[in-house]
Amino acid sequence: MLLHRYFIPIVLSVIVSPSRATTKEGSTIDEPENVDLLEDVKNLKQAMKGWGTNEKTIIDILTHRSYNNRLRIGTLYQETYSDSLWEDIKSETSGDFRTALKALVLTEARFFAEEMRNAMRGWGTNEDTLLLCLMLTVNDHLTVQGIKDYYESIYNRDLEDDIQDETGTPFKEFLVEVLNRPKFNESAELDEEAVTADLSDMQEFIEDEKVLDIVYLVTSRSLSHLAMLQEKYYQSEGSELIETLDEISDHHVRDGLISFMSVATDFYRYCADELHNAMDGHGTEEGIITRIIATRADKDLATIKEMYYEMFDETLSKAVQDDTSGDYEKTLLSLIN
Repeated sequence: MLLHRYFIPIVLSVIVSPSRATTKEGSTIDEPENVDLLEDVKNLKQAMKGWGTNEKTIIDILTHRSYNNRLRIGTLYQETYSDSLWEDIKSETSGDFRTALKALVLTEARFFAEEMRNAMRGWGTNEDTLLLCLMLTVNDHLTVQGIKDYYESIYNRDLEDDIQDETGTPFKEFLVEVLNRPKFNESAELDEEAVTADLSDMQEFIEDEKVLDIVYLVTSRSLSHLAMLQEKYYQSEGSELIETLDEISDHHVRDGLISFMSVATDFYRYCADELHNAMDGHGTEEGIITRIIATRADKDLATIKEMYYEMFDETLSKAVQDDTSGDYEKTLLSLIN
């Protein structure tokens, strides 16, 4: 049997609840002490003034300021020059470099809202983008609500309605359920009897291949609950639940279920695996690389890059160097290192 790319061994001790708050230990942002944000604003304006653009100045500033300070820089830029920092950057840059800077100067919720809209704009839908945006914010209730709010305010559209229109059953049910998950207390004591009851239901759903029932079960449980469920399944069946889900579901909903269960088990390993797959083989999926590196740099990229080395015996920096180039590469490496 061919294992799905998201297969992750069960490690109950590793449960991650991603949040917006920065954690110094996990951040890779090396911000100087006593930064002068007004000076940053002046230098950024000067870097984009007249003919040509000083990309080095833009990279040096934005990759060495914390999330909150980058947002403050954006506000001060608007107050000082009556111009939008993002609009100026957009007019002076292009391609993946522009997208990486976009992730650094916008709020995380707005960035993901725009990424999700772009994934459903025009002909066809990029289901992988929708999935990754939701996995990276799966336990960040405030950011998810912000994504919905920005989506509505920017596009005058409802994100849930667009997902319903642009994706098919049962993947659309999965995405909508993840989007609307309640806020869970991941540190709360687990109800082992409830997990055991879910195990019985899960076994029945798997036997009858009731994929929608599986979707509704897993998306309505906390990540820590799902981690214990996977452990109990292994103890009962002698095989990994993720492997079984790979067999009974197909295409996008399979990716969704396995990604979600992988996040529940080890978020850092999930991110490292996504990065590796984005750079493995022919071609590079820059969107995946940008979404993970740019949005996790303030949070836990240090841990993710350690996991990357542990899993693939190669540094994340080396992988990025091999698969990217130019100012985009410089931006990513500055965030990683």
